[in-house]
Amino acid sequence: MQVYNIEGNSIINYVEKTNAKLKIMSVPTKFLLEFPAFLTDFSQTFDAKWNTEEVFGRMDPIATYQGTKRTMSLGFDLPAGSLKEAKKNLKGCSELIKMVYPVYNNQDILAKPPLTRIQFANLIKGDAGAEISSTPASAPAAEGGVNAAGAAADSPAESAVDALSLGTAQSTSTQQKFFGLLGWISGLSWKPNLEMGMFAANGELYPKVISLSFSFNVLHEKTPSQKSKGMFPFGG
Repeated sequence: MQVYNIEGNSIINYVEKTNAKLKIMSVPTKFLLEFPAFLTDFSQTFDAKWNTEEVFGRMDPIATYQGTKRTMSLGFDLPAGSLKEAKKNLKGCSELIKMVYPVYNNQDILAKPPLTRIQFANLIKGDAGAEISSTPASAPAAEGGVNAAGAAADSPAESAVDALSLGTAQSTSTQQKFFGLLGWISGLSWKPNLEMGMFAANGELYPKVISLSFSFNVLHEKTPSQKSKGMFPFGG
């Protein structure tokens, strides 16, 4: 597995001791991003949808339950203490932005939608069935793709995953488990902190602090209910 790291010891200590990693993986490409979770915004909304019909002579409408939509809002900062760190942060931003675009085949026909999986400790976590074991980047990738419904067609536990990790110490392990929540990203915002300034090198600019935010629309792989086991939706 290919891993890129930020060298700042304070960032490494914070991430490693608190497990404060925001992990985002592209379902079509199996590319995994790991960001140090300097969160500036985090909220979840559970919106129950009902159809109502007014009936003559009744004080209250007849209500029919349709479904419950789960969405979340995430915002975080990417600080850099050096030009090298700033370059790695910008590379991570580039990979994240690519994840809101689909995959096309050689004829420029849509092949796979831009679905993603997200994990943040126990607060954002998918079902056990979404476990993915990452393998070294040099290993052969598992075959498979995305079916018409947008779900992963290959077995997640056998999927090869490349990774870009920001703000973590160099990992010697070639295996890691990833329980990502399935869905899609919308409203992705990228904003450099202009007050903090930028690093300049060879006519190029690299922000010292980048602010990212987006909404995540959850696709339930298992049907949740009032009888769901465990600490749904917190993965405990």
